[in-house]
Amino acid sequence: MADRDDVYLLLSTFYGRALVDALLQDPFEDIRAKGLESHLPVMCDFWETMLFRARKYRGSALTVHKPIHTAHPLTSQHFIRWLSLWMETVDELFAGPIAEQAKIIGRRTAWAMHRALVGHDADDLDDFVDREALIIR
Repeated sequence: MADRDDVYLLLSTFYGRALVDALLQDPFEDIRAKGLESHLPVMCDFWETMLFRARKYRGSALTVHKPIHTAHPLTSQHFIRWLSLWMETVDELFAGPIAEQAKIIGRRTAWAMHRALVGHDADDLDDFVDREALIIR
């Protein structure tokens, strides 16, 4: 993974799967209704910022996800499924240090987002993300 075009490929492939996933389709109903292309520029900005320090994303991912959580309560199982698809898609399309970083950031993001939305940890998600390995020392 080297640039925005790679990020776009990753996200379009990933969301193409997530939008029709049996567990994730309800939380993603708004994106399906608006069309994936309406969501990709913001997500590319987010991931370009996270992976390449591009300073393009200026929003709050938590703020965006709060109304989704209100409409479709997101459980640890939603985050585990999201993360499973994310890691599978990264591994299918890319290899190398930036791909590994994308998986680490995905794990950290899923864990932190779940905790912020529901207000507590979940053992199954903690185990899945290997929370202890994510601690920056």
